[in-house]
Amino acid sequence: MIIWLVSSLSPQQVRDRLVAEDSIFHAKLVDYLKSVHKGDYFNGTQEEVVFNMRHVESLKPAHVDHTEVLPEAPPPHCDMGNGCNGCSEEGTTSSWWNGYRRIVDMLVNKCNVHKCKSNACEDSMLKHNTNAKGCLDNRWKCCKARFPRKLYKEMSVDKDTGHINLIKKEAWINMFVPLITYIFRCNMVMRLAVGTYVTSLCSGTAIKAVLIYVMDYITKPGLKTHVVFNCIHAIFQ
Repeated sequence: MIIWLVSSLSPQQVRDRLVAEDSIFHAKLVDYLKSVHKGDYFNGTQEEVVFNMRHVESLKPAHVDHTEVLPEAPPPHCDMGNGCNGCSEEGTTSSWWNGYRRIVDMLVNKCNVHKCKSNACEDSMLKHNTNAKGCLDNRWKCCKARFPRKLYKEMSVDKDTGHINLIKKEAWINMFVPLITYIFRCNMVMRLAVGTYVTSLCSGTAIKAVLIYVMDYITKPGLKTHVVFNCIHAIFQ
């Protein structure tokens, strides 16, 4: 899906206005980025989210795998102009937002956490039926995906280059958009505009990267038969 934004600025124009210290533009851009992008969880650290997930999963059969169900729509929009004070639907709206944050945390932990040796056993041997060699398959033995990521407690802008450092409190997850993660229920990365990958296509380099990424997916071999049957079985369960 490609979204065209009317009068959108190019990356160079954004950089120039940041370097020029346009305070109003800077403040609005920072507020926007904070509202849509995250590099950590809503409710605690990685360890706390994992602990809560284990507790929820122990409540079977009531437990639901949120990667296998459709998202729950939010309550209808309220046209009342006096806020939520005293409104009978206030609890419903608050409950939905709390559930939204909890589900996004669970989805990110399940789908967006990078593990350099996820395809190998503790003795570094590849797991059974694993074809990919992993991100450490290079002579430097460094993660190809550049994990762990550098952490930032606060958002900052380099006045010389215009580079924006988003708030990042978890080293092993990519930056993501919570709303898109909640809707698509899968891995979501802010790098390439394919599936749930998001980026700006205002530069030739970005367009080339997307084309290469798409071609790589198109030329990949089809799924193995046992993988197809596992998917069908999971859907009907």
